[in-house]
Formats: sequence, C-alpha cells, structure tokens
Amino acid sequence: MFIRRILVPLKGVSSDDAVLAAAASVAKQLGGQLAGLFVRPDPSEALPYMGDGVSGQVIEQLLDAAKDGADAAAERAGASLHQAAKKADLPIVTAAEPLPSARFQEATGRADIVIADESRLADLVVFAEGQPDGDQFGGDALEAAMMTARRPVLIAPRDGFAGKLGGTAVIGWNSSDQAAHAVTAALPFLQAAEKVVVLCIGDDEIDPEQGSRLKAYLALHGVTPEQRFIDRQERTTGQALLEEAQKLDAGLLVMGAYSHSRLRQLLIGGVTRHIRGHASIPVLMAH
Repeated sequence: MFIRRILVPLKGVSSDDAVLAAAASVAKQLGGQLAGLFVRPDPSEALPYMGDGVSGQVIEQLLDAAKDGADAAAERAGASLHQAAKKADLPIVTAAEPLPSARFQEATGRADIVIADESRLADLVVFAEGQPDGDQFGGDALEAAMMTARRPVLIAPRDGFAGKLGGTAVIGWNSSDQAAHAVTAALPFLQAAEKVVVLCIGDDEIDPEQGSRLKAYLALHGVTPEQRFIDRQERTTGQALLEEAQKLDAGLLVMGAYSHSRLRQLLIGGVTRHIRGHASIPVLMAH
C-alpha cells in the first residue's frame, strides 16, 4: 500500500502547526502529497435562524464580518502550510504532481460534511490533538473522516511528530474488523518501524492464537513483530494500551476505533474515547 494523498483539515489556528509538521514529515518520507484543506463556513446557512426582524443592513454586516474572519483564518492556514512545507523541503504545487509535495485547498460548507467528502479520496487524514480542556481530538470532523468516509486517521500530538519514521510501533490487536483495517492502513509505517509489538489486552486467560494470523499476515509484508499478551488487571483496555505503549517507548499506536457503537462509548465509555482523550503519542485509527 502507498500513502499518496495526506489530507490535513486546517482551521487557521495555532494547533495547525503540529498537525502540518506531522503530515509534512509523513509526506516527505513516504513520497506523498500534503493536502491542506481550509473549509470556509457558508454564512448563508445561518440566515434562516436570524429571524424576520433582522434588517438587510444587519445581515449584510454579519455576512461581511464572517467573510473577513474566514479570509484571515484562510491566510493564516496557508501561511502555516507554507512554513511547514519549507521546513520539510516540500515544494508547493497546485496539482497532483510532483511528489512529494504540499498543496493548499479551500472549500465552502459545513466542515464535517466537506471533510468527509474530501476524505473519501485520501489515503490518510491527519488531525491535531485537541486542547486538554476542549473537545476530544478532531471532534465531529475526525468522526466524519473515519466513520462516514471510512478512512484511516492519524492523530498528531501537540509536541510534534517524531522526526523520522521508525522506532517502535505498537498494534492494539483484538481480531476485530476495525483493528484489521487499521493494520492494513498502517503498513507503510509498520514497514518503516525498527520494532513492531502486537499487544493483546485481556483478562487472566487470553487465547494464544489471537495474534498468530496477524503475525503471518505481517510477515508477508516484511514485518516481523513480537507479540505480548497483557493482563488488563484493574485497568480498562484503553489504560492498559497506553501504559504498555509508554513502557515500550512507542512512537506510534495503531488500533481499531469504535468496535462498539458511538452511543455505547458515549454512555459508558470505551477504548476509543479513552485513547482520544489521553493519548500523548501519534495514534493511527481506523473503523
């Protein structure tokens, strides 16, 4: 599998810098194109909610203010992309070639809908880690890319992505469709890693055959992982995954997302919610 189009939703805020640095690093090393996407909100969508008592002059002023705000944010997003591309020695282009390269794109509409549509023809969608006191990583846009467009997403931490692909990559494996999708999407990262560890998290008794088929599959792609069976003990699966990845000094965690419904995760918690709220290393997720 090749990673060629790396979609990066941009907002024109400071968190763009970390996600662009991560995407530029991946694009440079894997020969892909960083596609920075800024989505302008459509002011006309808000008109029905203003009421009949709002004058035409006020509406015009609000639309002008919204346009000015979007113009400023788009300019900041474009400047951040240019800076990240320059630092990674990526040429700025306006077409699909040459590779590796970076490209800035704009669209207008509701962000989650536009991002889902653009994600369908992307090999990877990269999001910045959320603020500690804010929404979970990526919010609705991340879920749109992963759940609606069915594309793998990479969550880049605020303190940046490791300079080079390599180091230790950890796979959280539970034999689910979601985990299998994440593994196939992560193959270029796994092939570049110096060490790959398959973690099977469970209770006291874990089926020793749980990861054997995965090891055989990875071997066909030139990856020879080691396998570890981890007793959850008093921890949740999400806690165990992050703690064990930290012990291994992992630079990437690969895992399936939302093996259970999002409603169940919202009501009683789950692995995906925990990882999205607590991860401090890059995480590649797929549904």
